Amino acid sequence: MQSNPSTPDRTRGIPAILFGTLGILYFIILAAIITYIWVFAQDRFVTSASYKIIRQNPGSGESGFAQLGLTGITDTGSSDSQIAIGYVNSVDLLISLEQKFNLREHYASPQKDTVFRLEKDAPLEKRLKFYRNRIYSHYDKETGLTMLTVDTFDPQLSKNIADAVLKKTETFINALNKNVADQLLAFIHGELERSETQVREATLELLELQNTHNLVAPDETITATLKGVEELRMQRLRTETTLASLQRDSPDSPRIETLNSRLHSLDEQITVESAKISGPEQDQLNQILARYKELEIKLEFANNLRLGSESLFEKHRVDAMSNSRFISVIQHPFLPEDVGYPERPYATATILGLGILLFLILRVLVHSIYERVR
Repeated sequence: MQSNPSTPDRTRGIPAILFGTLGILYFIILAAIITYIWVFAQDRFVTSASYKIIRQNPGSGESGFAQLGLTGITDTGSSDSQIAIGYVNSVDLLISLEQKFNLREHYASPQKDTVFRLEKDAPLEKRLKFYRNRIYSHYDKETGLTMLTVDTFDPQLSKNIADAVLKKTETFINALNKNVADQLLAFIHGELERSETQVREATLELLELQNTHNLVAPDETITATLKGVEELRMQRLRTETTLASLQRDSPDSPRIETLNSRLHSLDEQITVESAKISGPEQDQLNQILARYKELEIKLEFANNLRLGSESLFEKHRVDAMSNSRFISVIQHPFLPEDVGYPERPYATATILGLGILLFLILRVLVHSIYERVR
């Protein structure tokens, strides 16, 4: 008599069938992915270039063969490279490349490859994101070079785009140098013109003061006036001494009246000359001298400011010429002859390896959960 399978046996067979079905579906999906890569994925051709942004600097201390071959050339480091990388990723550059090479139509051209192509009606934001994954640049810290990579569906187009990016980047760096130098020199030139205006104004004020009072050098005039007053006072002292002697020895001498008149005349002259030297009036020599010294200090300060501005202008003009940055291409873009992406053998091996590993992990995990629940 044949016995029927027990209910627990049938119950244990249902999960096995379910797991087996899911496993088959899992490997069907892996096979579909691999098939897509081999059959439907469009060939992509990758070209690359490397360049270094350097600066011509006469003060650089290079030595040995580097000094002989690259006199006055120094590496600007990663900061300038980051500027170049930012320009490569900029909207302006990518839009200009899109218009020049019709990238929108090119990247949307594959009919079968729906995964790696660009949507025909993609908005600007999605197009820029797509372009930045295909046209990008990065800085290599180990070599100090900036690397450019271009990835398209056509080898000649990849090379043409890379050449255009290098040319536009060099133009951008040159324009950036010129703009910075022009702005700095324009500011310093403005300061130079302002200092020259101050010199002219101070010189005109000084000339006006000299013409108004008919004085070339007030300090020399005051010195001469003081010297004249001293001589007058010495003459008065001598006259006074002579008068005292006559009054003592010859009281009736007719010269006494003459000497008295002489003393009176000397006193008046001394008073007049002394009054010219000091006083609150604006035409007094001390007031004129104070204004003259003030204008002299103003003129000297303006001259010093002008000389400093001229020196600074010349220094920055030379620096702007000597510290100009430019791109030195180490590796020019090449015409790719082999498919860069997708790397089908590598992708197949990777998908199978990781897929089988993930399947075993999931199988162990699911069986463990099932045993605990049961």
